[in-house]
Amino acid sequence: MARDPIMDPSGLARAAERLASLIPGYSGYKSRERLREEDRAVRDAVTRSLGIAMGRLERALENCIRSLPPSDVEEADGILRALGRHRDRIRFAPAGYASLFSRRRIQTPELQHLLTLDAGLWSVLEELDRVASEWDEASRNGETEWPGAKLKDTVIELEEILDERESYLRSS
Repeated sequence: MARDPIMDPSGLARAAERLASLIPGYSGYKSRERLREEDRAVRDAVTRSLGIAMGRLERALENCIRSLPPSDVEEADGILRALGRHRDRIRFAPAGYASLFSRRRIQTPELQHLLTLDAGLWSVLEELDRVASEWDEASRNGETEWPGAKLKDTVIELEEILDERESYLRSS
């Protein structure tokens, strides 16, 4: 038996989308909403990957904690706490909506810039994951060298991108 395209859920959705596209301003709204969804998906993926890298760092710290000097252990703990805060900043970052009473609305170019900034988190995250993986692997082999300088630099880069994102949203 043939399906009625209007009664088919996917056909109904397409029909509703076509009908909504006739409304003035809807297509612009929809394209901005798609960019917000993409941005959210990128931030969710970055948050998950950051959690994995943090897990590697924690595991490496557990393996090395007895052989590291107390100052390095404190520094590692501070870095892990900072990464946890940054993970929350990424997870709960504004999605590019203007406030209700704002005169200026966030448009497509601003949303594309936010998406570019969030995608820039990937390069920093790749470096962090590389350092975390190397330290995790080395700690399992009995090596206890603390990669503090590399981790600090990576955390600083992460902070800079997040600060730039927040200031961009404030200025938009």
